[in-house]
Amino acid sequence: MKSVKNVLFLALMAVVSFCVASCSPGPEPLPAYKKVDEKIFYDNIQSSSRNGVPQIIDYRPADEFAAGHIENAINIPVTDRNAEPAIKQKLAQFDQNRNIYIYGSKATNNTLGFYLAGIVSKEGWGLSNTFHLINGIEGWQKAGYPVVK
Repeated sequence: MKSVKNVLFLALMAVVSFCVASCSPGPEPLPAYKKVDEKIFYDNIQSSSRNGVPQIIDYRPADEFAAGHIENAINIPVTDRNAEPAIKQKLAQFDQNRNIYIYGSKATNNTLGFYLAGIVSKEGWGLSNTFHLINGIEGWQKAGYPVVK
């Protein structure tokens, strides 16, 4: 009988502990990088251009970049998860006190864009200063915004 009471007491303590832990406020969520549509991306680039040339990264392969890209974009291809050292080296040319704008293609936007945003954040911008074009260059062109070659 005593062991049954002990088991019930331990079970009750586990339930109470679980309830307290799940009801307690957790840590503040980290700010996410901003996934934005074409209009917001364009408007932010225009606003950023008042402080100099906007900092835009096109992370598609070089041949896709050469076929057409957003004006002032710099090509930093993100080919795979082994690209981080090369990306960090190229990021050194950017000003960490200004927003940074990234885009790729529709096919690569989710995985490679998230990877690049993480590197940009670790290098000093913070995710809240990083804007990612959600529909890629295809969405940009479809919305009627210009590309250069």
